[in-house]
Amino acid sequence: MNPSILGVIWCLAFVSLEAVQYVFFGGVFQRLGSFLFGFLAFGTTTLAILVWLAVRAPEQLKHAIQNPAPLIGANVTAMASWCAYLTTVQLIEPAVTYTLASGVMPLTAFASHCLGASEGENMRNRIGNFILLCAIVYLSVVTIAGWSGFVRGGIEVAVAGVALSVFEGVLFTWMLIYCQRMDRSGVGPTAVFGLRFPLYIAVAGSLAAAGFDQKAELSSFEIATVVAIGIALTVPPLYALQRAVALISTLTIGALTALGPFIIFGLQLIEGRVDYAPATLAGLGLYSIGAVLAALGAVKAARPRAEP
Repeated sequence: MNPSILGVIWCLAFVSLEAVQYVFFGGVFQRLGSFLFGFLAFGTTTLAILVWLAVRAPEQLKHAIQNPAPLIGANVTAMASWCAYLTTVQLIEPAVTYTLASGVMPLTAFASHCLGASEGENMRNRIGNFILLCAIVYLSVVTIAGWSGFVRGGIEVAVAGVALSVFEGVLFTWMLIYCQRMDRSGVGPTAVFGLRFPLYIAVAGSLAAAGFDQKAELSSFEIATVVAIGIALTVPPLYALQRAVALISTLTIGALTALGPFIIFGLQLIEGRVDYAPATLAGLGLYSIGAVLAALGAVKAARPRAEP
């Protein structure tokens, strides 16, 4: 098969699986505590990875321990970002959660560049980033004003959902920065994935034991099924994205991932928990325009200039 077509297929798989993940989590966390889920899902995955590393690649664990600053930074930001994500996705419309968090990430990368972080990025397309900012503000107003398809409560819940979504995007960007620093210190991708979750697992387990965000009682079989599905919706998208990155351009990936909010919007309507909201759909369209323009700017900036 043509590598470009295969890359598009992998990227669409990533976007589709991530969209299903958002809708699935948004629905299941109405019945199952998010911290109990996080403790079981990430605890199982992380334990398996750490055992594998101890047996097959102990030198990567050694590299991580010898460079504690990025390891600690990755754990703190991963803990806070996942707590925010697994909370906000149950409070407001999943499509809005995804869009707010995704839209704030390039803006956070620019802010980190201004603060001197070498992993940050200068603004590549001012118009695209301005449109992203407008989409973030617009969707925030839509959600708080009650024009979106779902809010699990009153205006205070809407404000919390919007704030946590933005918070998640900022923290997730910084988590990626710390993960890049771990990678440069000799820690491989699999090790980075496993080593960034221990603090989150400890916090989620403690909060679950304390009864925080506790929902209706589910049987052990129901919980095990939900956790298994959650793991299946968390790990494969990351693999699909890595395959896509190796086969197609950043512009193509950026354009295809801009479809994510629309896929989530459609899936949540099929699920039936979220009402159809034209105001949300308009905000998703605004975000997608900004995302494509920002991706185009990044690609142009990355191209080497021709020799005179």
